[in-house]
Amino acid sequence: MFNSAIKKPNRLASLLTDKNKLYFINSLVIAICLAGFFLRIFLFALDRSLWLDEAMLAVNIVNRSFLGLFQPLSLNQAAPIGFCLLQKAIVSILGNKDYALRIIPLLAGLVSLPIMYLVSKKYTGQLAAFFSLAVFALSSKPIFYSAEAKQYSTDALATLALLFIVPTFLERQVKPRSFVILAVAGSVIIWISQPSCFVLAGIFITLALTYVLRRDTVYLYWLIGIGAAWGLSLGLNYLISLRYMASNNYLFNYWQGNFAPLPPWDHFSWYENTFTAMLKDPATLPVSAITLGLLVLGIFSFAVKRWQYLLISLTPFLLALCASAIRKYPLQGRLLLFLLPLLVLLLAEGINRFVTVLERINKPLAWLVYAALIVFFVRGQITVDHSNLKSPDMGEDIKPVLSYIRENYQSTDLIYVYYSAYPAFEFYAPAYGFDPKYDIDGIKSRNDPQKYLADVDQLKGNARVWFVFTHIFVGAVNEQNYMVYHLQKIGTKYAEYSSPGATVYLFNLEQIHSQTHPIH
Repeated sequence: MFNSAIKKPNRLASLLTDKNKLYFINSLVIAICLAGFFLRIFLFALDRSLWLDEAMLAVNIVNRSFLGLFQPLSLNQAAPIGFCLLQKAIVSILGNKDYALRIIPLLAGLVSLPIMYLVSKKYTGQLAAFFSLAVFALSSKPIFYSAEAKQYSTDALATLALLFIVPTFLERQVKPRSFVILAVAGSVIIWISQPSCFVLAGIFITLALTYVLRRDTVYLYWLIGIGAAWGLSLGLNYLISLRYMASNNYLFNYWQGNFAPLPPWDHFSWYENTFTAMLKDPATLPVSAITLGLLVLGIFSFAVKRWQYLLISLTPFLLALCASAIRKYPLQGRLLLFLLPLLVLLLAEGINRFVTVLERINKPLAWLVYAALIVFFVRGQITVDHSNLKSPDMGEDIKPVLSYIRENYQSTDLIYVYYSAYPAFEFYAPAYGFDPKYDIDGIKSRNDPQKYLADVDQLKGNARVWFVFTHIFVGAVNEQNYMVYHLQKIGTKYAEYSSPGATVYLFNLEQIHSQTHPIH
């Protein structure tokens, strides 16, 4: 009786302790989520001008009808049709605004944070889930792509959404409607995220092996039906869109150095360099023995704990590598953002295993090591985030330049737009009262810079010509400096205005002693 009386308070104390732990952990999770939300919304709210890549996709979206987006995109753009249709729907409602084009990537970035935590909690446990969330929420690349009018943020969300669904299908009892949901979800996601096909293939292989080993014929039949639905969706997508991207010589040449060489053992340095580059971009993780060791430990831990999780995590990497080897998918930076959740999961599982083993030896030491590892992996990211908050990178900020031209524009003026500035100029021109078809699109001649001089020489005799520059190519020459130096020899500079990543010059190309009044 006496012992029983003692046990009750101890049990109550234990429950209170567990409640306090849960409250503390949930508070940390909410705090990290809020920090991640803030960083993404802050970058979105900066209202940066579209840079070249964004602008090239943007002009496709705003200048085409919904049906027109099913045709191959111009300006060598490669974006999922579903993503483009969503973008078109947003601008149809809100107008052709740059912030409208960034709403879907922003929402994808925001939704990804709680899903990253929930996915990691399912796969690695609550302890490691906090680490996964911290790394993903504070990493500069996911933050950046959440405020860019491109599809990479939605690629990461697609991976997370699929990872969240999968564990249900590893259980012994799965409802038929769950298989229907998986079939529909996969068929739709293929149209929104191109690299999601690697994740879907990994899921299919994992579930197929699981059901075969269990001799679960009914579930296997369901899975075959799902695979047929996914295959049909992918095949239709290929006929409409993907085949044009795969045969685009410009894209092939642009990404030439990012295709996996064969055989691997003769080009080991390429694979090593690519893996190192992936840790830097898009993962922004420390390139160190600690990172590599924990990744290896995570692979081993998943293999021991639940081999399906290992297969789901590794298969997309291997399939992307195979696609790269046959020159169908380059392995570089932003194109690998869809793999970041998987990389973080492997790392989190490695930390989970290491801390769990250490906890059996010395619990306080285990918690100290866990805290130290979190600091090790997020310290650099926090430094970058702080720098971005203090001094944000405004990219190629052409809007202030166009505003300056508008304020000083005269009806007889000409506007010459450097070729890399033209997509952004074309997108923004109507908002500033300019019609792109009446302005001059500069030539592209990187291999023969002399042609730039001949191009601007055609403008001689005009009293006021604006020259707009962004996204300057520096090869044999700095093309902006090269052209401006020549302009100073053939005319008189009246004005110059710069904003981050963008510059405009006003030149008089009449006789040097023209009476035309400059800007004061």
